[in-house]
Amino acid sequence: MNAFSLRAPSRRALRAWGLALAVASVILPALPLGPLFAQPPLPLAVLWAAYGWAAEDESGWRAPLALTLLGLLHDQLAGGPYGLFVLVYLSAYLIGRIAAVAMSAPNLVSLWGGFIVTALLSILIVVGVERLIVPIAVVPYAEAALITAILFPLVRPLYMTSTNSPSGGRR
Repeated sequence: MNAFSLRAPSRRALRAWGLALAVASVILPALPLGPLFAQPPLPLAVLWAAYGWAAEDESGWRAPLALTLLGLLHDQLAGGPYGLFVLVYLSAYLIGRIAAVAMSAPNLVSLWGGFIVTALLSILIVVGVERLIVPIAVVPYAEAALITAILFPLVRPLYMTSTNSPSGGRR
């Protein structure tokens, strides 16, 4: 038996790292850490979480509650209107549910395509809020969402199983 054998991280450990990344992506831009930690270029990891949890059929109360709390925290730290990021993150979750069923093939291109659709529709939601409700800066959000979409394949294992299925990836 090799003392240095490596084991793949458990699903629970990957999900914990994914949640930690989502929380960090909300908190770090509010800290005076310089332009590298601003959004953009820092991705909106909560969008990854929303899409991944939706695709994994997290249809209970935990995923929407976590997204609501992360949205409220993001609203507070960003100094924008309360409810904006709650709306964006819960909408991404609902869009992700639909996209996960529509793009149900378990290959990266299909999963990535579903996430790109989710990210683009979240940008349209922010544009709608800006035009109909309150003036907000859309361009920085759009840039962060596009960076998030580009990086999705690198972080997908933190939010989704490799055998994603519309029934939730659970066996």
